[in-house]
Amino acid sequence: MHLLSLNIPDLLIPLWRGTFECDKDDDKSTWSWAVLTGDTWKEFGSLVEAATPYLPGCFDRPPRNPEKKINSGYKAWEYTLLLYGLCAALLHDILPYEYWVHFCKLVRAVRIISQHSIKRDDLRIAARLFAEFIEEFEQLYYQYKLERIHFMRQSIHALGHYGNEVVTKGPLICASQWTMERTIGNLVVEMRQPSNPYENLAQRAFRRAQHNALMAMYPELDQDRIKSVFPAWSKSIGGGYALLRQQERSRHPTTIAEGIAIHSYLETFHPQSPEFAFFASSGCYQVIRWARLRLPNGQTSRSLFAKRETNPNARRARNAKHTNQRVPLALVSLYSGPDRELLKESYATFYSCTYRGDEGLAVISTSSIQSVVAMVPHKLRGESRVFMFEKPGLDIADLGGFVTNEEDPLHSEDES
Repeated sequence: MHLLSLNIPDLLIPLWRGTFECDKDDDKSTWSWAVLTGDTWKEFGSLVEAATPYLPGCFDRPPRNPEKKINSGYKAWEYTLLLYGLCAALLHDILPYEYWVHFCKLVRAVRIISQHSIKRDDLRIAARLFAEFIEEFEQLYYQYKLERIHFMRQSIHALGHYGNEVVTKGPLICASQWTMERTIGNLVVEMRQPSNPYENLAQRAFRRAQHNALMAMYPELDQDRIKSVFPAWSKSIGGGYALLRQQERSRHPTTIAEGIAIHSYLETFHPQSPEFAFFASSGCYQVIRWARLRLPNGQTSRSLFAKRETNPNARRARNAKHTNQRVPLALVSLYSGPDRELLKESYATFYSCTYRGDEGLAVISTSSIQSVVAMVPHKLRGESRVFMFEKPGLDIADLGGFVTNEEDPLHSEDES
């Protein structure tokens, strides 16, 4: 937690801003990487702030405008989303190219190492990228100059140990400080007596240990075990998925384009389906719509039918990652494929695509939806596009749920 979410940001961001300590024998005018200054820093902060509505609520606290708030108690989770979620895209046209590619190596390695379940091939990629990041940091920033020796902090060296530590101790996210920090916060909330704080704290911790021991010895005492996983008014559809209200009470027509997509699927896979009776002569199809879908990992994805996202400052949760199963349970609009050249240059950290609207309509299975992702608008070569990133550490958000099987089409290219 502290290394990736506090120490590394505390090194890179001041370097990019040109506010890092400068030796008397050094000259900041030679720092070609110090680009987040003046109006550029203000514009960057505005871009971060503008991304907030596009980060789903399940991503927790969004990063605040760093230009205004970075010295006002910026949280570790804000740094995590900022550095390893947004910056690969937002810094694409700001950082010099070689520095941007160097940073993308760090982002890719951190995204791999932050998972609860890591494939061996992915771990090799992460270890290699960390090693390359350290070596190139010396070449690009430190430049082997004595007056810049203070750039080489212990946090840079520590990155090189991540790969081996995962092999010997398992995924390091399982031993992260996040859990302890949350526990400390919970215990502080429970301390309501201003006198004898340490004695009070010890007593609260003792009671919690007693409670946990009883639950382990007598699971039947845990009332949460007998509660339904889903609300009473939901509709379970198997596999840990459930449809959540609001819900239409009767069928309503789709658009013509949506009807065509559904009709095409039925003709291909279910030519004898009785659902053909619900198609109008215009091509529209009669459906009953649900507003939300609960996923096995605990996230909730909203459909266009959910009106909540029309509210000002509402955070969008309509974008989802799915596999290529072809079973009709959800009508979606697929984004275009990523810019392949940019994806390769960024080591699979900058996934830039376009929204296709009605042209991308397709029918998929709800069980193929894996997670809710962020799709943040940006400009690329003057064209309006969106870039995608997932919540860091998503697969440990609910350890009792579903572990995403990451399939990366660029593995072979990274290995070459």
